[in-house]
Amino acid sequence: MRYHDFHLSKYEVSDRGETITLHLVYGYPGKETDQSCIRFSDVVLYNFVHTDNSIITDIDEVPIPELLEKIGSDVIEWNRMYGVRLWKDNLQHYSLMLQTEGYKAWYIESAIGFYGFVIAKVVGNV
Repeated sequence: MRYHDFHLSKYEVSDRGETITLHLVYGYPGKETDQSCIRFSDVVLYNFVHTDNSIITDIDEVPIPELLEKIGSDVIEWNRMYGVRLWKDNLQHYSLMLQTEGYKAWYIESAIGFYGFVIAKVVGNV
């Protein structure tokens, strides 16, 4: 996947939230403009914060338990307020179910404020 130092031009959420596509552009003075699109498929949960003027530095796969340990209280609140896809009864069961069903988790970070994560089954360049 090509993303390091690419600017996030936009992201699209489709298929009722089950597909997320990051549209990235590498365009610096004196350099040829390059584009990269990264698609997450079979998405079960995601959250992005501060997407404006983002320069993506890392997209790292992390263990689901590690991610849920950090964001668990948010997930519980999101489930209470909106309903979280595939949630049954508690965070521990949610984590085990995601792992059993083959989901993976990714942190996405930037040089300027952006932070996010995606839990999905598949990621790749489009």
